[in-house]
Amino acid sequence: MRVTPLARRLGSAALVLTLGTGLAACSDDAGSSDSPSSATDESTDESTDESTDESTDEGAGEASLTELSAEEFYPSVMEAMREAETFTFETTSGTAGQTQTMAGEARFGDDGMEMKASSTGAQAMEMILIGKAMYMKSKDLGTGDKWLKIDLSDPNSLFGMLGKATDPEVMFKSMEAPKKLELIGTEDVDGVEANHYRITLDPTQYLEAMEFPPAMADMLPDELVTEMWVDADNLPRKFNQTIEIPAVGGGKPTTSTSEGTYADFGTDVEIEEPPSSEVTEQPGV
Repeated sequence: MRVTPLARRLGSAALVLTLGTGLAACSDDAGSSDSPSSATDESTDESTDESTDESTDEGAGEASLTELSAEEFYPSVMEAMREAETFTFETTSGTAGQTQTMAGEARFGDDGMEMKASSTGAQAMEMILIGKAMYMKSKDLGTGDKWLKIDLSDPNSLFGMLGKATDPEVMFKSMEAPKKLELIGTEDVDGVEANHYRITLDPTQYLEAMEFPPAMADMLPDELVTEMWVDADNLPRKFNQTIEIPAVGGGKPTTSTSEGTYADFGTDVEIEEPPSSEVTEQPGV
């Protein structure tokens, strides 16, 4: 993996964790479930026209919660999200005493996930993701008021890896066969009833699906556990995750936490590339 001066300035680990967990957080919900049930075709069909403002903020319409099996989970959640097409999100990540909150909106486009978001905290920035390009604006970039355009198509760069991390299809693939899935219970998430799942994954499976370097396994625990909340329309509503990152040389591990919520499925969003006059490119990024 090629880490550039820009990546070091931004903090490569924080950037990948924030976006990878934040946007793909839907994927964490989506790729994990292990309980017997029967809600695939019915719940996704009913959610096609009901995943709007009303169903999102006031409940899941007439649909009722049903426990999804491991086989049903991936196709059911992906279908529900693609039918909804859009959503808003807010995620908070914390590592080594630094916290970053990101809020924005996203949609499924012809070339994959598109996103517009802004973050506050340790690395405050604005970002837009469209196709294979990411546009970033931050005082830490040294580009003034210009948006920095980053090519995500290079699979060997940090940002190429980030491009994969924001693709729900790829992320969900890593969660098709969790080591363990538990239905914890039914809970209310911002006024919406949802099933609370606990998903246990093998980090090696995740790294292979994302085509990340195997050496990254040294940065992960033996198991990855994610808590996910999914509503009656098979849409993700909330997630949280805590990871103990082993220290180099056997020191005290670093705790990384991420949590987020999702809402406003099916509402209009505005995500456009910045004007070319406001964009700059930096060699070697």
